[in-house]
Amino acid sequence: MGYVVRVAPRDPGRLEPSSLRHILSLSQATLPHIDQRFMAGMSGAAVAANVAILSHLVALDQCATVLDSKLGPASLRANLVKGVIFLHRWPQHVAAQLSSKLPCVSIVHDYPGTSIDLVGIDDRRGIDVLVEHLVSGGHRRIGFFGLCPEVSWSSTRFAAFVESLTRRDLAFEPKNVVRIDLQSALSPVAFGSASWGSQVRARLRDGVDAWLCASTMTAQSLWRFFQKSGVRVPEDAAFVSYHGGSLPRSADMPFETTTDVVDEELGAAAVRRLVTRLDSPGESRRSILVPARLIVGETTRVSQNASPVAAR
Repeated sequence: MGYVVRVAPRDPGRLEPSSLRHILSLSQATLPHIDQRFMAGMSGAAVAANVAILSHLVALDQCATVLDSKLGPASLRANLVKGVIFLHRWPQHVAAQLSSKLPCVSIVHDYPGTSIDLVGIDDRRGIDVLVEHLVSGGHRRIGFFGLCPEVSWSSTRFAAFVESLTRRDLAFEPKNVVRIDLQSALSPVAFGSASWGSQVRARLRDGVDAWLCASTMTAQSLWRFFQKSGVRVPEDAAFVSYHGGSLPRSADMPFETTTDVVDEELGAAAVRRLVTRLDSPGESRRSILVPARLIVGETTRVSQNASPVAAR
């Protein structure tokens, strides 16, 4: 009868409901300041990838509730989620069970024996930079503080430490390795020295004058011990930390020499990896490593005759 139907052009930036994919970020409520940086990177990458991020926080002792049909995230129970991103260390059985049902990516913590992709830090290179810095400052007997075999990043950084010493023809002495328990390794605050203080004190007397700490919090704990013991830093003993921007530093603590990584980059890489996994579910398990850069602080010395180590 002469009527004309005019169809409005489709907005290319508008998503159809059926094309929107949801991913779930699972975190522990003990470290919210780190989550903010991870989430900033994840949010930016999510916009570009046309995905929506849902988040769920639990206390450390309640991680298993995400598997509960009544207590778990509503988005999981309603089958709205296409994939999961783990922030911080989750119990192995929880991560394994979720990864058997959904594509998963973990930031920093590795879960061997599962299909979970890892977005982590290039620890091998980062530790080597720290060892080189200590060697350039004249140190030859270097201890490793904070080995906890139950935590993947601690074991990886320890292995890189041994490799770095070997490459420089420096002796690796097992007695110079100080272990800590799982609770201490994951502690968001400095932990006491009752179980390891005497070992550190003995190593100092035996000539160990530099320490590579597995994390920021292990470095803060060692610094507290040095304070109480009257050990001058870096005159009597130097120390370096790892992933130094991951936790806030106490006001009375010197700015430590460390390696740092942009946490936002880790978050963005995790989203991109999960989207790739969703698009290519048959791919083998992958590890994406983000480089770390050296930041020289007040807890180490550098020999004037040694060539400076470039920040990376």
